[in-house]
Amino acid sequence: MDQPVPSAYLECLPRIGLAAGDVPAILAAERYSRSALRFARKQLAGQTHDPASATATFAFGSLGRLEASSQSDLDLAFLYDSERVDRPAAEAERERVIASLGPAFDIPQKTFDQPIDLRSLTRNIGGRFDTNETLTYRALLLTEGAWLGGDGRSMKHAVFRAYADAPISRGRFLASLGNDLHRYYRTLCMDYRHKVEELDKSWAIRVLKLRHSRKLWHLANLALQCWAVDAIDDDASRDVALASRIGWPSLLRLFGALEHFDAAGLGREPFLCFDQFLAGLADAEVRAELINLPYDRRAESTVYRELHDNAGRLDRAAAAIVEVLFDRCRDFMVRFCIL
Repeated sequence: MDQPVPSAYLECLPRIGLAAGDVPAILAAERYSRSALRFARKQLAGQTHDPASATATFAFGSLGRLEASSQSDLDLAFLYDSERVDRPAAEAERERVIASLGPAFDIPQKTFDQPIDLRSLTRNIGGRFDTNETLTYRALLLTEGAWLGGDGRSMKHAVFRAYADAPISRGRFLASLGNDLHRYYRTLCMDYRHKVEELDKSWAIRVLKLRHSRKLWHLANLALQCWAVDAIDDDASRDVALASRIGWPSLLRLFGALEHFDAAGLGREPFLCFDQFLAGLADAEVRAELINLPYDRRAESTVYRELHDNAGRLDRAAAAIVEVLFDRCRDFMVRFCIL
């Protein structure tokens, strides 16, 4: 029987001046997420259909980031290699996956509502046929894709190598990958606008996610890039290190960079802010209030005001971190992250 994986956070907490009791929501989300991932993998482990070797199933979203709770759904992503299996077989395999996981998980048909061809992710990057959907898949697959079944390792590797093997555009340390992650973050900001302004969807949880988990994700990407430039000299070693770290949870990517820059203590405030955010989203009553909160009555909601103020604290903590990154990696930050 599989044993629970040790916490990824507990080792670093003392180095930023925190104890387990200071961030209970982060640790609870990690435990819940790992348990759900183990269960999902066991459910899919018995599948022996031929297309399985040319397909892969991933959890994205809060579960992939180890931030899930009983209030979370499963953002299920299904990839297939069109050079090894045709689309009808991939669609049938995806339906088998959903049938296996459906009784235990809420699987909404959102962005990832159909099989995605791996080849569409690794070709035409930045081109005419590179859509918001393919950009989303690449960014999330690399940074928060938690494998559930199939040939996930080679598919992740293929997407990473699509950037690393570019003979002309890789720039100083995978410039095109950094640009794509920047591009996805800006896409998220505009996606929020479209959903709340034109589709009239619930706004409060979306804006709080944008100001907490999404902003932290973006900051962690910047920190990882700066760490890679400052810590490693040659491209080959840097590629290996990046590939191994890019899928870490945002807080751990951020902590690893801050420790390298002798500024681990600056991670304390982001941990505390993110813990408050996760605690709120894990509370059914809080979520219900936020989902039903009219924008023009936001000042009347104590729940919203507290989380909004918490986002402001995270902004100030992020600014202090960016100052360190800019001081240590000024040329890189200016050329590859700002201009």
